[in-house]
Amino acid sequence: MKQGRILKCYYRKWRTTFSTQLTDAEAHEGNSEEVKEVEDSGQEEVSKAVEQSNGEGSSAVPFNEAPNVDEDFIAQYQANYGVQYDDVYKKMDEELQERIRKCAEKEETKKKKKVEKRKIGGAPTEPEGWIDLSDKVHAVYVSNLPTDITDENFKNFMAKAGVIQLDPRTNKPKVKLYRDAAGELKGDGRCSYVRKESIDLALSLLDGADLNGKKVKVEEAHFEQKGNFDPTKKKKKLTSAQKKRFMEKQNKAFEWRESSTRIQRPVSDCVVIIKNRFTLQMLMENPILIFTLKEDVAKSCAMYGLVKKVVVFDNNPDGVVSVHFSNTDESDMAVHHLNGSMFNGRILTAELWDGKTKYAVQETKEEHEKRMNNWQKFLCGEKAPDQDTEVRETED
Repeated sequence: MKQGRILKCYYRKWRTTFSTQLTDAEAHEGNSEEVKEVEDSGQEEVSKAVEQSNGEGSSAVPFNEAPNVDEDFIAQYQANYGVQYDDVYKKMDEELQERIRKCAEKEETKKKKKVEKRKIGGAPTEPEGWIDLSDKVHAVYVSNLPTDITDENFKNFMAKAGVIQLDPRTNKPKVKLYRDAAGELKGDGRCSYVRKESIDLALSLLDGADLNGKKVKVEEAHFEQKGNFDPTKKKKKLTSAQKKRFMEKQNKAFEWRESSTRIQRPVSDCVVIIKNRFTLQMLMENPILIFTLKEDVAKSCAMYGLVKKVVVFDNNPDGVVSVHFSNTDESDMAVHHLNGSMFNGRILTAELWDGKTKYAVQETKEEHEKRMNNWQKFLCGEKAPDQDTEVRETED
């Protein structure tokens, strides 16, 4: 390193001197011998400096000769002019440690100020080992319970103060009765609510209440970590989709829903069954009547409400027609006006469908052949056999 610095100094000095002397020599009229003398004197000075830096007996590389670039030369160059990275890394490490120390001191100062502020304000400090979960878990601790109580009785008793929270994994109410090693009840338990306001309501309503001859004690629950933390006992976190479904289901308990007739009564109550509206003989005489019958029933029932569908059970001997309304109010009105009314000399019966009875009747093979023959004759303009006799019997 020292040798390199000496060479640099002599080289700079020689360059400055050489430039000055060369300028003076050029001032003369092209005296080349004087210029050559200046160059030789500069090289001699540099060579002397190299010999002095190498010591006695050392060989120096001439100034105008290119050095041999090998591993020794590169190692010597890096030792003289290379960057000392160890010092740089050491300095960076010291700066990093200093920053970490300052951040730790700053965090410690914040904690001390927070504790001092709490002490000045008079807020009670929790004992060591207790965990504050009041913002996440709204639970109460119940003691002095009877030893013959069941989980269902305990749940019904605690439900008087609010909606009990459900476990998102088991979908069961989060109530627990503590038991000893033998499985016997210890006389205390815990209940978790959905809303924080239920805790205050439980303290005012259930604290001191009589349950199977005992006055129970209700207080807000606190949680304490016992022993060392065991990560293997930690429950698996719920996914975002599971959390969303759980919250939607939980919030439904507080939703306000308007009462609706369709919700309170079955959908089948919107269907009115009208009987004795036609006879099979009428359909045999006039096959087109089945089409006009639909239109007539829809028009006559439109005064009671919106008619969505009309079905004519043409093979049913009771002359059944079903009318579908949009809601039960309209179907109730239709039953009230149509039941017992007269139509073409026949008394109609109207009632709500029970949702089970089937009014479609499967015709036999003989009835099918007879109906097709009558239809063929109707198309040809002929009268059906025994038409006059059947019409006369119907009138009688």
